[in-house]
Amino acid sequence: MPISYREQAQLTCPHCGGDFDAEVWLIVDADEEPEAAAALRREELNLVECPHCGARGPAGAPLLYHDARARRVIFTPAPGSNDHEIRDQARDLHALLVGSIDQEQRRPYLTDVDITQDMSGLALLLRRLDARRASPPPSPPPPTPPPLLAAVEALLAADSDAELERVLAQHPKLLEPSALATLTQLAEVAVAQGEHEIAQGLRNARELLARMQPHPVPEQLTAIPPAALQELLNAHSDAELEQVIARHPLLLRPEIDQLLEGEIETALVSGADRLAQLLASRREMLVAFRTAPTPDADLEEAIETLLLADDEETIAQVLDQYPLLLSEAAEQALWEFAAEARAGGEEELARHAIACREMLRRVRAGLEEGHS
Repeated sequence: MPISYREQAQLTCPHCGGDFDAEVWLIVDADEEPEAAAALRREELNLVECPHCGARGPAGAPLLYHDARARRVIFTPAPGSNDHEIRDQARDLHALLVGSIDQEQRRPYLTDVDITQDMSGLALLLRRLDARRASPPPSPPPPTPPPLLAAVEALLAADSDAELERVLAQHPKLLEPSALATLTQLAEVAVAQGEHEIAQGLRNARELLARMQPHPVPEQLTAIPPAALQELLNAHSDAELEQVIARHPLLLRPEIDQLLEGEIETALVSGADRLAQLLASRREMLVAFRTAPTPDADLEEAIETLLLADDEETIAQVLDQYPLLLSEAAEQALWEFAAEARAGGEEELARHAIACREMLRRVRAGLEEGHS
């Protein structure tokens, strides 16, 4: 199946304000699309022309560039994106890229994504890489194992408690929290390459280190941070509450109930009955959120119903029936569904899922503007 990916985008001309559709690249594979890769180097990729006034300019879309021969994956965000949007764009396009590559063809470099500031920076980087390949450097010395891998080998070879302590004393990096995440990634790469014995050894090392790492007890909360409390009071729906919790996960700490009780009593003593009622309502919402069952099955049913809707009236009915479609979890689930559809060769279904996701984002944006 193809790795490169482009889609129809709805654009607005910055010169005349006219709306129009244009096809833009979101993923370019160097081997599949050499012409698109060459246009990228000339800074001519994703340049669109307004059919109303003839103005020509960049489409303003994010782009993921893949070069299997050079073992490089490079991402550039859409212009004007904030940090949260950049992470979402990179994550979603990377999921589509990996999903379009057969599992036995996936290599470790796919997990190492470089990021450039804009399309010009990406084009400049590619031209520099081309120049380096044209003038190859002298042969490097024989590679040495990365420090962490050497430490893991020593760890797995330890056959006594004394030997284990000696290894940890020689390789203190093994006790850093980042070592656990690195071992997990290395094990996944080993599985993708069919090295199941190595993967099992890495998992064993991770489990051993996880048991030996200290687990600090979080400091007891004595007050709710003002920003978290204010955002909690401003949450008027389950979807908004979910967003607040994502930004302030401490709201799920067990001591929050008692702290909210204290806030309620303080409000009642000072005569702020309305504030006390609001605090009590938010406390009940938090309790319901903590005790609610995982909505995976409901979300799957909601997405299937949405994908079958064939007109605006039916879509509106689906959104009324399944309000969880307006959550970030639904957006992510639709991207994963699209990636799976592409991996199975169902390109049309994947495009439909992505179109539904964009529609849900527009609806959410409209609702948020209405609440502001």
